[in-house]
Amino acid sequence: MSALVGALRLAALDARGIALIDPSPAAAWRNLLLLVPLLLASAVADLATLPDGVEPMPYLLLAAVVSAMQMTGYLLIVSRILEATGRDDRFPLFLSTYAWCSVVNNVAGLVALSVALNASQAVASGVGLGLVLWSLYYSWFAVRTALGCPGAVAAGLVALEILTLLATDALPLQLVLAAQG
Repeated sequence: MSALVGALRLAALDARGIALIDPSPAAAWRNLLLLVPLLLASAVADLATLPDGVEPMPYLLLAAVVSAMQMTGYLLIVSRILEATGRDDRFPLFLSTYAWCSVVNNVAGLVALSVALNASQAVASGVGLGLVLWSLYYSWFAVRTALGCPGAVAAGLVALEILTLLATDALPLQLVLAAQG
């Protein structure tokens, strides 16, 4: 539970929150389990914007698989970057921080989604933009704090995750639509 408090402190831009996240490899492996329900929560949140006529069950399955591939690919790339730069000892802390901050980010996203679905278009757009900007800054701050790296390096790693997501985000919907004919 202290790791969640650490992630919340990081969300409040308090760098001392990192001290509450266990940096051990064993904790990193345990914290990977946090990502499983996040994959499902992300897919369920996507249902709110699913076009009419698209079968939800095949979409949910494909969305969860694609999200798992996105996260795995991103984490493998970060692992290799840290290894190549001689900072691979920081990867377990990065992984645990990534997992716990993903929990905070996803809960904030689900709250924002529920507000946006019940609001006017202008309010929904404002909530969405605010969430994106906060999420980017939070991710940057958490990466910079976990790795003890310069801000530009942290920005590059956050941009890498965004590019990974953008490259594959439409894939589940395209596959379901192609299968439906």
